[in-house]
Amino acid sequence: MAKLLGIGSALFDMLMTVEGFPKEDSKVQGIESKAQGGGPCAGALVAAGKLGIEAGYIGTLGDDAYGDFIRESLSRYGVGTDHVRIVKGAVSYHGIVILNLQNATRTCVWSRGNVPSPKMEDVDIRVLREASFLHLDGHHLETAIYAAGKAREYGIKVSLDAGGVYPGIRRLLPHVDILIPSEEFSLKFTGERDVLRAAEILEGAYHPEVLIVTQGARGGFLWQEGREVRYPAFRVKAVDSNGAGDTFHGAFLAARMKGMELLEAAGFASAASALKCTRFGTQEGIPGFDEVLKFIQEYQELEE
Repeated sequence: MAKLLGIGSALFDMLMTVEGFPKEDSKVQGIESKAQGGGPCAGALVAAGKLGIEAGYIGTLGDDAYGDFIRESLSRYGVGTDHVRIVKGAVSYHGIVILNLQNATRTCVWSRGNVPSPKMEDVDIRVLREASFLHLDGHHLETAIYAAGKAREYGIKVSLDAGGVYPGIRRLLPHVDILIPSEEFSLKFTGERDVLRAAEILEGAYHPEVLIVTQGARGGFLWQEGREVRYPAFRVKAVDSNGAGDTFHGAFLAARMKGMELLEAAGFASAASALKCTRFGTQEGIPGFDEVLKFIQEYQELEE
């Protein structure tokens, strides 16, 4: 049985690298391209799978080429798809990601297709009860709220990748044990200009067991006992930042399931995310467990 289950976005991405973002109504030759699975929830599950954790995805996909690719990609990286419902005639989520090598930025153009969201009955309670964590990303909100409520009944920890302020997301937050918002989400959701004040408001309103605010290349911090406790940021030459946040979430949960304390787990996740950025490929570029440990050790030795 999967110890980490996920409900959220899973999509097909076509990645293309360019030297400088193209101007509107122009043509430019790409340098390298790659078809990859994407989506915050799917990326986190793949990260956990590549780090040695049994993971499984609950969701819906179309019976189109995009859906086939997504399902095969999840399976390739050890994420179970037994609880994916295939919808005949539906078009799955898909997108195009342009990676500008000049400044390591990404530009995404995506379509949600017309595949319906998973229903509450798609959540197998028997499978959910055997898990240790349920990971969500704010998509498929009604089913996510239902599953989160059931998870908490059974003592299963609920994790949320709060990357975007989606409609209705406020209703999900009371069900979350591990809240990891981006700095952008924290400021926009609370209306604050200071991220520490935003963290204080989130903690006071929803009382998650764990609150971590991610700040991209600057690392981020745990909010503990009314103060920030920063986890390390790892400086690297970024090639592809797409999927870095997803990697952080999956790696943090994997580290916790492997027994790491909170700050150590956040540092491990930060390292996994940084290492992923040095590689081309949203999911393909996610490192394995031993790779991350070696990277941390070598980085620390260089810093001394």
